[in-house]
Amino acid sequence: MALDTQKTQSERIADQVRVLIMNGTFHPGQPLRQEALSEQLSVSRTPLRHALQSLAEDGLVEIAGYKGARVAMLDPGMIDDLFEMRLLLEPLALKSAFGHYTKLDFAKAEMALDAAASEQSPSRLSDLNWDFHFALYAPANRQTLLKTIEQLNKASALAEVIASSIAVRPQKSACEHRQLLQACRNGDEDGAVSLLCEHLQLAHRDIQDREEQ
Repeated sequence: MALDTQKTQSERIADQVRVLIMNGTFHPGQPLRQEALSEQLSVSRTPLRHALQSLAEDGLVEIAGYKGARVAMLDPGMIDDLFEMRLLLEPLALKSAFGHYTKLDFAKAEMALDAAASEQSPSRLSDLNWDFHFALYAPANRQTLLKTIEQLNKASALAEVIASSIAVRPQKSACEHRQLLQACRNGDEDGAVSLLCEHLQLAHRDIQDREEQ
């Protein structure tokens, strides 16, 4: 029972730190000092350490032995790797989901799009973006694949925030998402996969363009 409570608390702390990172309170490369964080969040050190380790697994935090933790620094090669992996895995999840969709799956995707239309918070936009994609991939019922894709999404979302592209893409992304959703509703597997690949490529390109400015 104690372990379950600790796990829940660690997840809650991880969510809090993630929001602080995604909304710009903590910047890339900035140390995440456990003493200061535990006071700021009013939590003890043990669940905080577990939370930071979880964020490290998602690519948002770097832990370097005795130097402690810091917000991840993203380099162009890492961003390229993230999107190349997404381009391999997400079309696979989408293809696997075809033939298993229900009206509820499409409704969940639609709800995420509607909520994102009026959202300003980068961390919340990131969450809603994943909610949309998850709604279209989850019917595949391939848990290991979905967990890997989720981790790649979280890491690339940080890249979008750092490059400020998440703040300039909402309208383009919304249009791309709605086209993708319609293709899924129409049962157009090839069209949906093509739209998904184009969507990921455009997101990658926007990050690259912002970094070059």
